[in-house]
Amino acid sequence: MLIVIDEQGEERRLAWRAEAEMLHARLDAIESLSRATHDSIIGHIAEERETKAAIDELILLWRGSKLVVSGFKILIPVCAALLGAAMWFKDHVKW
Repeated sequence: MLIVIDEQGEERRLAWRAEAEMLHARLDAIESLSRATHDSIIGHIAEERETKAAIDELILLWRGSKLVVSGFKILIPVCAALLGAAMWFKDHVKW
């Protein structure tokens, strides 16, 4: 038996069926909360996957830009040297 104190402060004893109904109601509330939490977690995981894909793409672009900058650091001085050599050759060698 379950002892419940009502609004007036009096004790009331409930039968086992009433107690079972209260327990079932509490279990249903817990189950619905569990489902809501599960759905929320699934939604967050899906969003995380999309965000991770975008971040991975940004990292790939950043690494690619570092490679391009490194290439320009080598290519620009080589082109400048070739252009300087061509200008020197034009000024000092007669055709």
